[in-house]
Amino acid sequence: MGMLTDDKYFNQKNKIMTMNMRFFIIAAAATLLAACTQENEVQNNPVEARITAGVSGPKTRAVDNKWNADHIGVMAVDANTTMGQKYKNVEYQTASTGTSADFTPATDGNGIFFEDASRQFTFAAYAPYETSYASSLPGNKGKITVNTENQHTVEKQEDIDYIYATGAMGSKSSPLISFTDNTAAGGSDCSFKHKMARLILKVQVSAADGFTDPSVLRFANYKLGGLIHEGTFDILTGTASATGSVVNDWMLIESTYPTPTTNTVKYKCVTDYNVNTGVMTLTMILLPQTLTDFLSLDITPDDGENQTYSNKDLIKPALEAGYSYTYTITVKKTGLTISGSTIANWNDGGSHSGDATM
Repeated sequence: MGMLTDDKYFNQKNKIMTMNMRFFIIAAAATLLAACTQENEVQNNPVEARITAGVSGPKTRAVDNKWNADHIGVMAVDANTTMGQKYKNVEYQTASTGTSADFTPATDGNGIFFEDASRQFTFAAYAPYETSYASSLPGNKGKITVNTENQHTVEKQEDIDYIYATGAMGSKSSPLISFTDNTAAGGSDCSFKHKMARLILKVQVSAADGFTDPSVLRFANYKLGGLIHEGTFDILTGTASATGSVVNDWMLIESTYPTPTTNTVKYKCVTDYNVNTGVMTLTMILLPQTLTDFLSLDITPDDGENQTYSNKDLIKPALEAGYSYTYTITVKKTGLTISGSTIANWNDGGSHSGDATM
């Protein structure tokens, strides 16, 4: 085989370089096309929402200011959108027992997904969660039946301690839905707020007025009249409403005489007797309502005398949603007295005091 002349050598070298350049251009184009395709796939794929939440107020739940491994219902409030029709009551859960929490779908893959990259959506949430399909409202068009008459344990009070949050925004490019108070950063308060009212009665005896043993309150009979216990909670508006009839003989504590014990006493609210102070505390979660008259309170101490002490003209809390009302009541041989009251927004309601008389 003969030697290549200089011209032939350079021509062949140029052909090889041209072919290599073509291969390089083709490879680069393929890489660029793949990158664009992956980017488009990312943009077109649904993005799952992430949810974080807090509850406003120093005392936020029926018992304390912490989440308790709660389940919440989350909804898109833009009713006339695909998101609003698809996500009406999506169950989320948290394992947190702290004051703030991150929530995940109760069932993997059944959370909220953003599909429309062009718009932002508004969300609301409530607790405790009421079962329904994610695309349908619970209860009667979103109104859940509520009855506050039997709430003798913390767990039962948590079942009726409705809280609600709204105004949180989310989108495909910003999928974190934050039900928190963002006012410090110039934003809105989207945290959960109480939608029920709370009434606390602190009962004590007066040694100067005939009672030397405060333990007579531990197994006393307590009857409260004048409240409505039946109503609804609307998850669309976060409104709790009293719709039933007034009950005049709600037995908060009903003892069996002559020898009542913790096993024979019937409770309808959460109670706590402090053996050191002799104070009996009765805590109730109630539907917001406008009282037409004063509440009537009857107390029959466990002192063997079978005497009932009453107050019918001093207990009349406003019972507004999100407020806690505390009354201090003193049992005297001459009757019940209210000696002070507080209204704190539970979110803290107020305190009142008075006496119970015969």
